[in-house]
Amino acid sequence: MNYNHQEKELFYPDGKIMYSGGVKKNDFGHDIYDGKGTIFDQEGEVLFEGEFVNHMKQGNGIMYLKGQIIYQGEFIQNKKQGTGILYKDGKVYYEGHFRNDLMDGYGILYYEEDVIAPFKDLREQYPHLNRPQFEGDFVHGMKKGKGIQYYPSGFLQYEGDFMWNHMQGAGKLYYVPEAPTEVELQSGVTALHFEGYFFEDMKHGKGKVFSRQGVLEAEGHFKEDVMTGKGTLYYSNGQASYNGDLVNGLKHGRGDYYNEEGKIIYSGEFINGERLRITPEIEREIAKLQAQLDGLVGLPNAKKELHNLINFIKIQSLRVDHGLTSFPITYHLVFSGNPGTGKTTVARIIGQIYKHLGVLSSGHFVETDRAGLVAGYVGQTALKVQEVVKKATGGVLFIDEAYSLINDKQDAFGKEAIDSLLKAMEDLRDDLVIIVAGYTELMEEFLQTNPGFKSRFNHFVQFDNFSTDELYEIFAMLCKNNDYRYGDAFAQHMKSQLNQIPVETIPNFSNGRYIRNVFEKLVTIQSNRLIQQQNITRSELMEFAEADIVQAISEDLFDSTF
Repeated sequence: MNYNHQEKELFYPDGKIMYSGGVKKNDFGHDIYDGKGTIFDQEGEVLFEGEFVNHMKQGNGIMYLKGQIIYQGEFIQNKKQGTGILYKDGKVYYEGHFRNDLMDGYGILYYEEDVIAPFKDLREQYPHLNRPQFEGDFVHGMKKGKGIQYYPSGFLQYEGDFMWNHMQGAGKLYYVPEAPTEVELQSGVTALHFEGYFFEDMKHGKGKVFSRQGVLEAEGHFKEDVMTGKGTLYYSNGQASYNGDLVNGLKHGRGDYYNEEGKIIYSGEFINGERLRITPEIEREIAKLQAQLDGLVGLPNAKKELHNLINFIKIQSLRVDHGLTSFPITYHLVFSGNPGTGKTTVARIIGQIYKHLGVLSSGHFVETDRAGLVAGYVGQTALKVQEVVKKATGGVLFIDEAYSLINDKQDAFGKEAIDSLLKAMEDLRDDLVIIVAGYTELMEEFLQTNPGFKSRFNHFVQFDNFSTDELYEIFAMLCKNNDYRYGDAFAQHMKSQLNQIPVETIPNFSNGRYIRNVFEKLVTIQSNRLIQQQNITRSELMEFAEADIVQAISEDLFDSTF
């Protein structure tokens, strides 16, 4: 570097030396630093020695504070820029690249003496442990980019991505060196603890956790240093012990539990680390739902099938308690029969029973049909199905008149809906139950059109037409639930009329809907009669009179509501 200057000394007003070195005149005739020189404070201590250009530090130089060196390296326009060494308390704190006065680029950061003091003997005994705090990339004075970080003892702590001084991004974290083995002492590296993603120094995102012995213990999603989300836990022999949902490191939600031989012994709900068990409280809830089902009129096939499923699930739970494999089955169902036979009511009860037995996570009920699944344009149907399935996940998706999904072999929209449902049944087989329902003959034809769809249904429930006696029971129940009553004469007329209905031969008989229609019409007839009276008592409001049913018969009510 060439300088156009003269050597000169400049002084403070009190006569003490301020600068010694190269000086030149600026355009105003003032002396400015240019060339090699030294700046002193008013106590005579050196502040800086090095190169100047046009009164600014430029080139190599050394900065001091109260007699101690604080920086040695390159400057550009008064700022630390280029390679240099930063000191703290006279010890090297950082060496590497600088930009605009800040650590920027590749560099090495060292621990302060008091931090590594407890490990002084260890570092002296094993000189290769005399490692810095960090070596890697810096931006704006902070760790950012690739880097390697060490524990104060000198053992490797972390290698990977950094963001604003934090471990952030992909990286590997090693165990704290407590009671390190001789092999670890010689290598300066403990066992790998975690490999995956970090956010602000915490495990966050996908990752794997290993034991001190190097065995994979868990892998999956992490949040704020603990497993939260989908994950897999492992036995020490490498076999998966659990695969499913976790919250704060505990099994919580849907999951599969395996024995050490790899056999699945439970699939279902977990709560706070424990699988859902049929406790006395849950048993009482199931009993209430069973009583609700048994309290329905008729439906012998549905009641038998559901009792069979409940017994099966309970026994499988006991098998798991004894470390035995539970036999997985498909819980999807086909309900076939005429309208009004209680299919929807039973489906709702099943959802709640499945919830308490751990088959489903919520047991809620979503009802749909072709209109709710099939769109008017190719490609939109799949999206529509996905939306409905998302709403039903965790519960029961009830598809009424399911046969209408396929109108004929050329029905591309219906085929797209079926294909989308098949995918959902596979992807969500552990937390979605689909019940398809419709007329018996049409449902048989429907399942034959798609073998893949049929193979996923193992349970078929036939809902037979209600007998005339059962229709009368339903009518009596409607009256009781709605605060109506009637006398013997009314009852005789009702039974006589119902016994004349050929329920077994009427095509598509509406069953429960039929008797509900009869009930609603009788309520209307009673209302028309009572409104003619001046005064109406509470008893009269509750009473069906014989005249009401005689009027209904005269209006052919029992013939017109099939």
